[in-house]
Amino acid sequence: MRSTILALTMTAALTAAALPAQAAWQSYAAREAGFSFEAPGDVKSEKATYRAAAGQRPATVYRSLDDNIEYKVTVVDFANRANDDAALIKEAATSLQNNRKVLADAEARVETSYGRKMTFELPNNGGRSMAAIYVSRGHLIQLEVTVLPANGDYASPDLGRFVDSIAFNSGSSDPGKIELQLAK
Repeated sequence: MRSTILALTMTAALTAAALPAQAAWQSYAAREAGFSFEAPGDVKSEKATYRAAAGQRPATVYRSLDDNIEYKVTVVDFANRANDDAALIKEAATSLQNNRKVLADAEARVETSYGRKMTFELPNNGGRSMAAIYVSRGHLIQLEVTVLPANGDYASPDLGRFVDSIAFNSGSSDPGKIELQLAK
């Protein structure tokens, strides 16, 4: 009996050690653009270029990678296109759909903000992505999570958890949120 318990304990310990480490989810806020989101691991920011039909614009990208799932938030300043939210969302959605098989495409709503949520099959067996697009305070906000083939769990609940974690009007000072700055 004692050797059976010891064997089970050793098996459980070895199994736990063999599993990939899952990073803890944390809350992040980009107050200047008026939103917050949750993602696993350490989110890194970088300057990028947003490309769409209307041309190129500077952007800020927040990114993290955990268990072969890439989490990415792209923020683009469109203050000069105030009251053009629907066109900005449509333009971003069209750009995202390029060379991808669309599995789902629906309108989305978070609080008082409207947007669009989509799921894609990536070309050349590149994985599966889920994206959501919104506009807040003159900024286009595009969340995209991609399950890479090395992970292969295309039904992972982490896709929806990330995309659905977005919240607006994040003016409250939650001490647990990590403050992110937009690239200048």
